[in-house]
Amino acid sequence: MTIVLIDDDISDIEYCKKSLSTNFDCFDTPQCFTDPLEGLEYLNEHKPDLLIVDVEMPNLTGLELMKYLKSPNTEVIFSTAHDKFAIEAYRNFALGFLLKPYSQAEFIAVITKALQRLASGKKKNINSKLLLDMLALENKKIAIPTLGCTYFANISDIIRLESVEGYAKIYLQDGNIHLSSYGIKFFENSLTSPLFFRAHKSHLVNIQKIKKFFPDGTLILETGERIPVARRRRTSLLELFNSQGLGSNVA
Repeated sequence: MTIVLIDDDISDIEYCKKSLSTNFDCFDTPQCFTDPLEGLEYLNEHKPDLLIVDVEMPNLTGLELMKYLKSPNTEVIFSTAHDKFAIEAYRNFALGFLLKPYSQAEFIAVITKALQRLASGKKKNINSKLLLDMLALENKKIAIPTLGCTYFANISDIIRLESVEGYAKIYLQDGNIHLSSYGIKFFENSLTSPLFFRAHKSHLVNIQKIKKFFPDGTLILETGERIPVARRRRTSLLELFNSQGLGSNVA
């Protein structure tokens, strides 16, 4: 079975190679690249069974590399030191991930899962463009103009927005709440699908913060808050859930 490792940190490549040789005997000698452009060229020519690729690399990130990968049957595992938002996105799309620094047990579990998928020949149920769109928001910030000053927040830290008398009330993961001098429509241009959904004329929610969705049109967020979903928007929300593999959140 063929495998390619791409990481600009040679020590991470060596650790991965050692972990493979110690725990698995089904792989050929790994092809290793510290230059993602060289790695991509090799991938598209040889189409290996498995790719383990770092997310943050110069010249071409692991996410950008996915856009040019012409090997649809290659199982992809991201190696990353990124925050929870990235990890949750990988989980939702059934992609493997290794969070640096990872343990041997974590490594074995992720590689074993990839081998099982390869053995079964099961196609990955992944909308790659959707995944890339979500992950592109990971490190982006958004300006929140208020009457006193302008705050800057990570997009992934926003739980929801609520319209209050023409203004927008922004609820953040750390518990802070900002009342912006602009309305929801102003923010909706930046906080777009697939990460955010306009559930109601008064509510814009982060899909990743939803815990449950009930048939009566009620959303339960991770914070315990209940948000109504307009009747005409419920079908669109269910379709978005299904496209992201979040169907288990539907009660």
